[in-house]
Order: sequence, then structure tokens, then C-alpha cells
Amino acid sequence: AAFSATRLPASTTVEMSILNVKTLSLAAADEIANIAVGIAKKNSFKPISVCVMDPSGDPIVTKRMDGCPGIAYPKISSAKANTCVAFKCSSRDYGKKYLQAKDGGDVGPGVFARVLNQINIVGGNLAAFQGGVLVLDREGGNIVGSVGVSGAAGDEDEYCAIMGVKMCSIGKDLVTVPAEHSCTTLKGDEIS
Repeated sequence: AAFSATRLPASTTVEMSILNVKTLSLAAADEIANIAVGIAKKNSFKPISVCVMDPSGDPIVTKRMDGCPGIAYPKISSAKANTCVAFKCSSRDYGKKYLQAKDGGDVGPGVFARVLNQINIVGGNLAAFQGGVLVLDREGGNIVGSVGVSGAAGDEDEYCAIMGVKMCSIGKDLVTVPAEHSCTTLKGDEIS
């Protein structure tokens, strides 16, 4: 049997194109992870694990400091980074959406069940707490990756992720979500 293609009516327009997706390079991702680790050391935070992902949620670089338990924190940093690219927000904002009511109180059981179902659907690879940062290119606002950090306190994790991006050699071309940190346990001068 010969192959027969069905032709579309002449009035039908089908647009096809090749999409170009911007992403962090291996060199940039490695630099971001190294800076995040350096920030943790400088501030005497507990040892951290860092995961830098591309816009599709695939890891580019994962690092774990000496002394950071390998059984949990690399998976949690990956979940934080994955949350950012999956929902196009920080892991903190994802948590606020599903775990905190608009009045600041707790959400009801229906909303809580929804977030648990979402986490279950993606095999547990989401995190509804701070430490995951979305990374955008400044020029077009496109998602170019994400950074997840785990091992220190949540605000410290988020600080390491934000500073890793801001301080990298292409930091001037990038924007983080959130743009600013909430860390109150910094040692010495804050890096901005």
C-alpha cells in the first residue's frame, strides 16, 4: 500500500516554525552553582546542594558541598529548581499560592489537597517553599533556567541562589524571580 497524504483545503493556513529556546550554558550554570556555594561558605550557612536547570527542567549542573547530606538535599534543590520552570515562578511564590490564604492564614483542605496532588503527579519533584529562583533574560523576559538551593535555612537557600545569578559573569543580562531576598542571617556586609 502506497502512502497517501491528505491535502488541506487551499484556504487553510498552517504555521510551522522552528523555535529557538535560550538557555543557560554549562559554563554559566557552573559559575552560578560555584558562586552559590561560595556565598554559603562566606556566611557560615549549613552546607548546601545546588541544582541549576534549563528551561525544560533538565539539570545542567548539580553540586553538593562537603558535609551536605546526599540523601535528601540534592533532591530537594532539584525539586525547588523544577518548581520554578514548571510554574514560571519562584518556589516561594508557588508555596504562597497553595499554602497561604490571601489573608495570611492557612488554606483550606481543598487547596492543600490540590498542591499535594500536583506534587504527586510530577513524582514528588516540586517544592512549595523558598530556595528556588526562576532565571530570565533581561532583554526579552524569557525563562533561561532556574536555580534551586537546599541545605541551609530557606531564606538562606534563596539568598545563595539569587546571588549566584546576580554575581555571575552574565548577571547583568539576567533577572531573578524573586528579584530581592528575605535573608536576615547574613554575616558581615551584604553582597548586592
